[in-house]
Amino acid sequence: MYERLRVLIAEDTEDDALLLLRALRKGGFYPEHTRIWTEEGLVSALAEQEWDVILTDYHMPGFGGDRLIRVLWERGYDIPIIIVSGAIGEEAAVSLLKDGAADYVMKDNLIRLIPSVNRALAEARDRQERRRAEDALRDSEERYRSMMRQISEGILLIDRNTRRIIESNEMSSRILGYPEEVLLRMTLDEIAEGFFPQNLNENRIFEGDILTPEGRSIDLEVSISPISIRDCPEGVSAVIRDISGKKDLERRQIQAFLQIDHNIEQFAILADHIRNPLQVILGYSILSDDATAEEIMEQVYRINDIIRQLDHGWVESENVRQFLRRNYRIGDDSVDLR
Repeated sequence: MYERLRVLIAEDTEDDALLLLRALRKGGFYPEHTRIWTEEGLVSALAEQEWDVILTDYHMPGFGGDRLIRVLWERGYDIPIIIVSGAIGEEAAVSLLKDGAADYVMKDNLIRLIPSVNRALAEARDRQERRRAEDALRDSEERYRSMMRQISEGILLIDRNTRRIIESNEMSSRILGYPEEVLLRMTLDEIAEGFFPQNLNENRIFEGDILTPEGRSIDLEVSISPISIRDCPEGVSAVIRDISGKKDLERRQIQAFLQIDHNIEQFAILADHIRNPLQVILGYSILSDDATAEEIMEQVYRINDIIRQLDHGWVESENVRQFLRRNYRIGDDSVDLR
């Protein structure tokens, strides 16, 4: 089973090119080839198709392996180049390898050609895989940074060892009150001493208040997650949300609920204060022989009916209060009313 090989042969002697093709076939390759021997021919062949490997003579009239390497480098090609020469000094061979040749093989020792080609192809595949991985990582990081710029929450990228801020987005500056160039010179503890946890190795969400550079207190919700990217393998991302409006609304709701709770208690006390003297008036009216006593008793009974209706309203209000206590912790000493 032959392996297809797209090979570009830079050789001015046709018989030598045929020897190379014969060696490739014996080594298990099916070579699809083009032979060139000038720089113009090289440029044309590079434009026509992709090549797996280039086999080039070192000496050719007006052209050679060193110039071929330079042309590929200048045009940004990464194709394995193997120098195949009848005579080449050790110093020249080392120089060619430094310039980018994968290997060199002497024409009188073509038995080394197949191992050299196999090694060059494997190294080329490895480079291609690395480039793909690097490109994927670069794309991923670019998407990450694009998301950071567009997201409506503050994002900080932190080095967990130094606690220094590596990256931030515009919303972070708006929330924390520091320009981006200032944030990138700060640590977490310089933003708010004691606010951020010392252990940054675990996912966690926490809330608290900090002071801005202008002395304004703001409530924050922060979500911390370890993250690793190429520029910061020991990184931590912090998502910052300004929840001052939400917290202020919660505090006002609790204060309003506590006021309702207080009003219900006062309402019960007031009902008792009305009922007690009313019973005294009723007792005097029963014992009195005055002509108006009956009319006074009638009014007392009317007021008492009103109080009973108020008692019914108080029971309903008490049910509401119990609901508020269960769902909003009314009366709970842990409720923060600051």
